[in-house]
Amino acid sequence: MTSATLDASAVTTERPAVRWLLTGVALAFLGVFLVVPLAAVFASALRKGVEVYVASIAEPDALSAIRLTLLIAAVAVPLNMAFGIAAAWAVARFEFRGKGVLVALIDLPFSVSPVVAGLIYMLIFGAQGWLGPWLSAHGIKVVFAVLAWCSLPSSSPSRSLRGS
Repeated sequence: MTSATLDASAVTTERPAVRWLLTGVALAFLGVFLVVPLAAVFASALRKGVEVYVASIAEPDALSAIRLTLLIAAVAVPLNMAFGIAAAWAVARFEFRGKGVLVALIDLPFSVSPVVAGLIYMLIFGAQGWLGPWLSAHGIKVVFAVLAWCSLPSSSPSRSLRGS
């Protein structure tokens, strides 16, 4: 047996009962934390019937929100990918001044919850925040869409290319 090939018996040494138990625990976890909340959302959305749901999606405000979400995603995802690949390449291939700061910025979204990040944005840019009154006085409206921040941990290519 070479190091590139694995013997099937070496991989599956647990008894079938243990494998079934672990598989059941994993599926129960998925059910409780993914399927049940998703079913609750759909049940709540469709509580008054499919016709009311479709009518509410067709409202101008809902369509505007959907268009804004798609626009932000269309801008944030390619930018995130481009900067993530550039950062991964720089971190993996070169030694440079500030590399530690770049790695810390890459790791930051892993340590800060998106809820906390949203709260930080509200405290800084909100109507009652530090910069909110100044922004309002100058006619600047801040859209509270933190898609780029929330998507960074799961889609940053720099983490996988760095080997961390």
